[in-house]
Amino acid sequence: MEFIHGTTLVYLKMRCWSGEKKASRDSDIHLGTNGKMPPQKLLDLGRKKIFPPKALDPLLNKRKQAERACLAEGTRFMGGFAVRDEAIDDVVSKLETIKESFASALQQFLNDFERNKESWITENDEYAHIFRNQVPDREAVARAFQFEFKLYKLEPLEGFEPDEVEIADQILHEVGQECREMSNRLMERKNAISGKTILKQLTPLISKLDTLSFGNGRILKVLDEFRTLEGSIPDERIDQDHPCFSRVLTFISMCADDKKLERIVSGDFSVTKLIEGLKKEVSDAPVSGAPLINQPKPSVISTGAYF
Repeated sequence: MEFIHGTTLVYLKMRCWSGEKKASRDSDIHLGTNGKMPPQKLLDLGRKKIFPPKALDPLLNKRKQAERACLAEGTRFMGGFAVRDEAIDDVVSKLETIKESFASALQQFLNDFERNKESWITENDEYAHIFRNQVPDREAVARAFQFEFKLYKLEPLEGFEPDEVEIADQILHEVGQECREMSNRLMERKNAISGKTILKQLTPLISKLDTLSFGNGRILKVLDEFRTLEGSIPDERIDQDHPCFSRVLTFISMCADDKKLERIVSGDFSVTKLIEGLKKEVSDAPVSGAPLINQPKPSVISTGAYF
């Protein structure tokens, strides 16, 4: 109940015209003037693109921004986002700013509507007969967009309170998704990265776990490990051969996998053990001048043992 009483439900009501039309008959989707199927850029799982997708990107990006603003301070819940009360004013301020930006982007989209429509038809002249009569008029398209949000305080009926384990798992899953993105970025890096940059990426995850834990043991266990990891990261620049790189990559990769995350929750895996294991690898490495046969260098790959 602490979770319910300590959060506000933010419900985003956002609609964007898709710029597509469902192909209900074969004649809807095929046959240009020469009887050929349209190119892949015009088709997608039985739907045809009747408007240039890039023209819609600025509006779709606003929706993603709004969701990110809510997820930064909250978690998905009951079709909306449960945001901690202490952060609700800040989230509302961000949503108001995004709403204004959405309105500006929509006005620009409508200003360019006819030009983009004709450009798309010209670009795909062979299939102009498909599009010309299927693109709604500007006013109808304008009505297909909406950006609103509402706030609610919930009071569940006795005996029907939300399951705390399910809520905790949802929060951990969202943090895991961000960890997966972070691990992908680290693996793709060609150059060294500063410890400060890594800490900057970890801080929002730690803050989210901290503010949404509400005493939940599963979240608190993972939070403790994040804080241990945080305290072990130096300010210096770190390349892929640095022990800290392997440490961070191993931990966030485990957080990104729901099954492996259970090893952290159960205590079978910890950052402290990880650090000790990496130190042992280094200490077991041959001294200068000793044979190097069968003595692999500690690396990112060696962290697979912890998986």
